[in-house]
Amino acid sequence: MVKGEISNIFKVAFLYMATIIGAGFASGQEIIRFFSMYYAGGFFGIILAGMLFSIIGYIVLNKVFSERISSYDEFLFPMTGYFLGRLMEFIVMLFMSCIMCVMIAGLGNVLGELTGLDYKYCIVISAAATLLAIMTNIKGIVAISSVVSPVLIAGIIFVGFYILASKDTSVFSISGKVKLLTDNWVFSAILYVSYNTIISTVLMSRMLPYLKSGKVSKWGGVLGGGMLCVTALIINSALYSFYPHSIISEIPVLGIIQNNSKLLSHIYSIILILAMYTSAVTSGYCLTERISSKMKINYKLVGAVLCAVAMPMSTLGFSSLITTLYPVFGYLGLFLMFIILFQFVRGYITRPR
Repeated sequence: MVKGEISNIFKVAFLYMATIIGAGFASGQEIIRFFSMYYAGGFFGIILAGMLFSIIGYIVLNKVFSERISSYDEFLFPMTGYFLGRLMEFIVMLFMSCIMCVMIAGLGNVLGELTGLDYKYCIVISAAATLLAIMTNIKGIVAISSVVSPVLIAGIIFVGFYILASKDTSVFSISGKVKLLTDNWVFSAILYVSYNTIISTVLMSRMLPYLKSGKVSKWGGVLGGGMLCVTALIINSALYSFYPHSIISEIPVLGIIQNNSKLLSHIYSIILILAMYTSAVTSGYCLTERISSKMKINYKLVGAVLCAVAMPMSTLGFSSLITTLYPVFGYLGLFLMFIILFQFVRGYITRPR
């Protein structure tokens, strides 16, 4: 494997991860709701999710490379047919809209806390920064993810180990109970992979220019899923040490480290900003690209309108999004995940020996 291939593999892996490591992941909310609440089962759930992410990344990217797919329509419709494809497309666009709006709102909140600026000005800044990245199209998104994703992974892992090393639950108190999303860790892990597959497939179907060889397409997905698994295991270990104390915080990881280190809490706030920004940009790009290509409207105009509309739509709370909308889209995304896996298995069985 040549040096250029290794570089492209990591580039593709980081871009794949950028669609999944968003604010929900970095804050700890997703990890708690989908894994930590199942105690020891949560660790097995993360391993299962990591395996599924690797398998799906492998399948989708290999399909994009081997069939020279350059758009989401070319990826989706041959598998689902017209009617189901249109239904799935509507679900995808709705989910991307929700993610984009809430992440811009989250950016505004964190920026306001760090800078002291009025919330409405922080929202404008967040939307403008998101729009600037969207305007760069897929090349800019790849460049951003190549820089931001390694920083996110390093920051999350460092903070995870810091929490484990400085465990002190005496500053917490418990109030109330939190309802489990599902009855078992297996289905919870599947739901987690399912709703993340909705957006990640949109972005992966546009990655043909970066899939220079079959090795890049195959190993990019596998590596991305593997790194996600390791990072999630570290965060879960840290949150599990504080469970159920950690569930009372809107942003669990930040809530824990604020009681131990003010400096580290400010640093992690910046990591959260990067995570929210990455989520807003990737979902905003995917949504802009879909609307622009389907309605034949100027790409930059669509991006500007979407960012403008997203500014007033900041009423949903961060944790309520994780606990209500994400599982709903997880159920809706099960069909897409099943179709991807089924098509791969059927193709493998029927392939000439």
